[in-house]
Amino acid sequence: MIAVVFAGIAVGVALLLGRGFDLVLIGLIAAFLVLGGLGFALRFLPSTLPLVPTARSALGFLALATLAVLVSLYVYPLFANGTGPGRGFAPAGPSVSLTRQATVVYSLTGSAGARVSAASPLPSGDSAPETVDQLPWEKSVQLTVDRTTPGTFTLVAIGLPAGDDAQLACTITLDGTVVAHEESTGEFRSVFCSGTP
Repeated sequence: MIAVVFAGIAVGVALLLGRGFDLVLIGLIAAFLVLGGLGFALRFLPSTLPLVPTARSALGFLALATLAVLVSLYVYPLFANGTGPGRGFAPAGPSVSLTRQATVVYSLTGSAGARVSAASPLPSGDSAPETVDQLPWEKSVQLTVDRTTPGTFTLVAIGLPAGDDAQLACTITLDGTVVAHEESTGEFRSVFCSGTP
């Protein structure tokens, strides 16, 4: 137990000198010293007194638990992050944004018109028209997208009544690259474009 108390004091002093003024660190060191000191003092009392052996064990356990918290919060991170004795903190690299601006173009081509069921994502407050009387139709929007996985882009449309040879096609581009394209012909034509870059 004496060795544990001295080890705790040594760790505490080293950390205090190396990290500056930290109330949590000081509190943990003080708790360790008080619990360890009380446990050590109980060694001088006879074991036949009621609760002395139990108190001695409990205080020793609490002192070791406090030391474990101290080591896990303050000592381990110093060495795990490569910033232990003799090593400086690594310089911070340039900041990299996780998002980027992208141009998304939703377009419909074909004969007659179309009813647009969905076009997403769109900027907040923006919407696609419910009905497009004359094709071609195009909607270009600027969106903030995730740099690595921009998400799924969708355009759903149903052709307005026309002859059996009517055509409808949808296309979605992200920064000029086609991510989805679908075509349909006939009186009951519909398209569902959905894609991820």
